[in-house]
Amino acid sequence: MLVRNAPVSARRPANSPSESPAAEKPNAAAVPAAIHQKDSFSNTTTALQRTAKVGAAPAGDHGKLMMEYLTGARPPPADFEQVIGYKPYAIQTPHGQRMQDPLGYASVPLKIGPDKEFDPAAKTHDYGYDLLRYFEKKGTPLGPDARKAADALFRKDMFDYANDQKGALSRFKYRSWAQIYATAVELNSVRQGHGPP
Repeated sequence: MLVRNAPVSARRPANSPSESPAAEKPNAAAVPAAIHQKDSFSNTTTALQRTAKVGAAPAGDHGKLMMEYLTGARPPPADFEQVIGYKPYAIQTPHGQRMQDPLGYASVPLKIGPDKEFDPAAKTHDYGYDLLRYFEKKGTPLGPDARKAADALFRKDMFDYANDQKGALSRFKYRSWAQIYATAVELNSVRQGHGPP
């Protein structure tokens, strides 16, 4: 059973000059100023400013957040498809689930190297970069750790593919190309300040 007591009014100090019964009755017309606090949104606040925090990127470790998106531990933002133009899909790899950009591909100049073999890693990496673009378009860009995480997973996925190959020569070949591709991507990220591409 829940019992609520009536609110208790503040007591006057014992040495108060006015202790008459008339002085103890509150005046209905007098309302304390503290009750009417000013609204935090002033007339000059724009709608964008009022809604900025609502649509903001989640606070915290943006590198971890990116990994959750890329591995499917976190679903894409609700309006991702409307903003970016496609719906990511999941694939299962020998090294875990990855989310993919269906329109993505390994964009290698002159198609040198094993671009087809690294295509799954590239499609996940493309989705990561599209997440960076998405949050930038929403006005709340992710921090540099998000792009670093996308690049690190790209590197890992390519080396996982290389290390899964049978035969020392094949492993050496794919590891070499993985190093070239990953280094090129990472240098480009440094050039762009680890921000949205």
